[in-house]
Amino acid sequence: MNQISKWIIYTIVALFLLAVPFIMSEFFTTMMVRVLYFSLMAVAFAFLASQIGLVSLAIPAFLGLSGYTIAILETREIMFFPYSAMAAIVVVLFVSAVFGIFANRSKGIYFIMLTLILGQIIWAVARQWASVTNGVNGLIGISTPDAMQFNVFGANVGFYYVILFTFVLIVWAVLALTRSSFGMKLKGIRESESRMIMLGYRVSRLKWVAFVISSLVAGIAGVFFVYFVGVMHPSAIDLDSSAMVLIAGIFGGVYSIIGAVLGMSIVQTLEVVLNAYTQRYLIIIGIMFLLVVIYAPKGLMGLIYKNKYMKSLYDKWYKGRKDS
Repeated sequence: MNQISKWIIYTIVALFLLAVPFIMSEFFTTMMVRVLYFSLMAVAFAFLASQIGLVSLAIPAFLGLSGYTIAILETREIMFFPYSAMAAIVVVLFVSAVFGIFANRSKGIYFIMLTLILGQIIWAVARQWASVTNGVNGLIGISTPDAMQFNVFGANVGFYYVILFTFVLIVWAVLALTRSSFGMKLKGIRESESRMIMLGYRVSRLKWVAFVISSLVAGIAGVFFVYFVGVMHPSAIDLDSSAMVLIAGIFGGVYSIIGAVLGMSIVQTLEVVLNAYTQRYLIIIGIMFLLVVIYAPKGLMGLIYKNKYMKSLYDKWYKGRKDS
């Protein structure tokens, strides 16, 4: 794929995404907003999994920390956007930094269990600390900021463009990070942590930074989630949410950031579309997940990479990005 063909594809994709509110229905635009903020969670998940080989089940927990911080501050009229959003990010950074000190010393199943425990603790606090979080009833009435509501051409158009710009910026930054010297060090830890220690690298600090970055992306997803939905409820951060992120990551390719985004996009689109026809849509998604695990253990990106023609296109695309 030469440079001209590559830029033609980029232009077509960019024009389609920019034109979505004008050429697609309001329902589709709303669905795209949903896909984008959930895809940010997929980016957070895949960054750790692909770069350092760690599977975190606490991604929805940091979305919840961010969302609940905003919801509590705004429903109690303590502060509003943008200060409430800034406060939410600070809370996410603080909790992830403290938790990361302990979590970065573990790996494999132990890291998974630690992140699962963190997620369940935050879910339990959101559910049982009723005087602050309103318990199982959740917090309602969070208004979308005026900066995201320039709906001249229809509902959610302004919000769509804000989250689209943010999503593209974050994906670009994360991909750039994976190709940097920092990303190379993380890959070295994934391949052989003991070797990196012998080479003199401070592995614990590198893992800690990676964990905080992943949590930050999830926290940003939480900002968009709570402002779009207008409600913060414990069900948004329960075990099902952790399972959804894990399924989407495996579905698209757990060791690929683009694959995880693809997987989350497919899972969320299927959930919205199938839910309109049957309440048993999770069974269908579950069957598809089993088929992917059995016949494509490396996910959809693994299938693409397995195909010789698609492999050559992907290699040339990745090489072009790396050279640029």
